[in-house]
Amino acid sequence: MFGAMLDALKELGIADDSIVVFASDNGPDGPGASRFGTDMPDMGTTGPYRGALGDVSEGAIRTAAVIRWPQRIRPRSSHAMFSIMDFFPTFAHVADGKAPDDRPIDGINQIDLLRGENDRGRREHLLTFVGSELVAVRWKQFRAYFVDVAPGRSGPGGATLMGGIGSGAAPMNGYPKVFNIESDPQEEHNIGEMYNWVLGPLLKVVGEYKATLERSPNPPAANMTKF
Repeated sequence: MFGAMLDALKELGIADDSIVVFASDNGPDGPGASRFGTDMPDMGTTGPYRGALGDVSEGAIRTAAVIRWPQRIRPRSSHAMFSIMDFFPTFAHVADGKAPDDRPIDGINQIDLLRGENDRGRREHLLTFVGSELVAVRWKQFRAYFVDVAPGRSGPGGATLMGGIGSGAAPMNGYPKVFNIESDPQEEHNIGEMYNWVLGPLLKVVGEYKATLERSPNPPAANMTKF
């Protein structure tokens, strides 16, 4: 179907003037199904990262995306942080428009990243929610959790027992769990106690988000377990 769409753009003579995006809004379900002995190679993989569809870890929300705009996007690959929310202000800019300024906008205009004028991108952090509850935040290569998705343990199947403030004897205990996803993509080693300086920038991001709620509270999120 994707190929048919590209063929149609070519037949209409608008292929070079069309931005085509192929992206997913969440990670694959294959890793979760495989734990139950199911062979589902077509369900995708999270590569080195922990998590799957429905989780809140890096592998659950980190996905590949392909963006095509001939003669305007410089062909290359990038690991810059880019949220699906960034498409709105980016494409508004492309269309000579602008995002509304009467409310907080979660997306960031990343047109310079697409054009190859900035390889690092403009996004340094990304918030993760379950419903309307903030459960995790990514800042640069660090990922912090504010809810205990695996009490006292981390890593695949909870194989790694964590000590200190991340121990099972005191789940969370008021301290986020922090992982360096570049050096520890399976999120096995909680570095929140050893590298507590990371909490400053992480919690600054949370504070900035909470400040926006005073003027623009989040609407209730869809939920099929709480009514």
